[in-house]
Amino acid sequence: MSIQTEITRIQAARNTLRTKAAELKISAGTERLDELAADFDGILNQGSVSAQVREGETYTIPQGYHDGTGTVSGVAGGGSYTLQSKTVTPTRKPQAVTADEGYYGLSDVTVQAIPDAYQDVTAVTAAEADVLAAKVFVDSTGTVRTGTMPNNGTVSRTLDASAPSYTIPQGFHSGSGTVSLVPETKSATPTKARQTVQPTAGKVLTAVTVEPIPDDYITTADADAAAADLLAGRTAYVQGSKVTGTMPDNGAMDASLDGLTVTSKVIPAGYTSGGTVALGGEIEEALAAI
Repeated sequence: MSIQTEITRIQAARNTLRTKAAELKISAGTERLDELAADFDGILNQGSVSAQVREGETYTIPQGYHDGTGTVSGVAGGGSYTLQSKTVTPTRKPQAVTADEGYYGLSDVTVQAIPDAYQDVTAVTAAEADVLAAKVFVDSTGTVRTGTMPNNGTVSRTLDASAPSYTIPQGFHSGSGTVSLVPETKSATPTKARQTVQPTAGKVLTAVTVEPIPDDYITTADADAAAADLLAGRTAYVQGSKVTGTMPDNGAMDASLDGLTVTSKVIPAGYTSGGTVALGGEIEEALAAI
């Protein structure tokens, strides 16, 4: 053990003796250790001191230590010893209970129970924020405090598209407020333009019925025609896209083959409405003469 530890221990013991010496009123409580020892050594040991007194007499209890077995008693026949029985109610301040005039002393004192208004508040955990604003309570130290919890009373809100949510404010609510919405259902028919279905002001959509595609619209997903398959200037929808034809319209195709100078006819690519390809008169005559 270090010297410093020993010094600290001795100082603590000295301070305890100082406190007790001041309590016993045998010193000022600031003496050194040896002076305190002398103060305590000066206490007289009175042991067990007993005395008897008569009415009107007083007995001075001698200074010093008493072992607690001594008694002070009145002497019978010394006068009128009318004693008073008293009852007191505890208060927040000390009370000196004495006999009233005409009584020699007290035969007994009955101390009533602590009134119901007084409670042990050491277990209180509430703070200002836990108690309604302007309401008063007593904290665990017995200090009177005022609550700060906001009183929101009855709060009601209706949700809609512009305010789809509501933040509940901190504090007390009466329990009769409501947060509600006005439901609404709508229907829409598909169109070539995209549609946004919105609720009416002050309402919330709970369902939207999408009608079937109108009969005028049919699927073109299985069409496979290309521009070259359609007459020029004609249009058709193929797999959702509009196609304009490029096939030439050649109209009627007529030709005469003479076997000499005109022996064939080239049919151009594209559409033809029909026509006639015939042999010339010279070939017909020659064939007839054979």
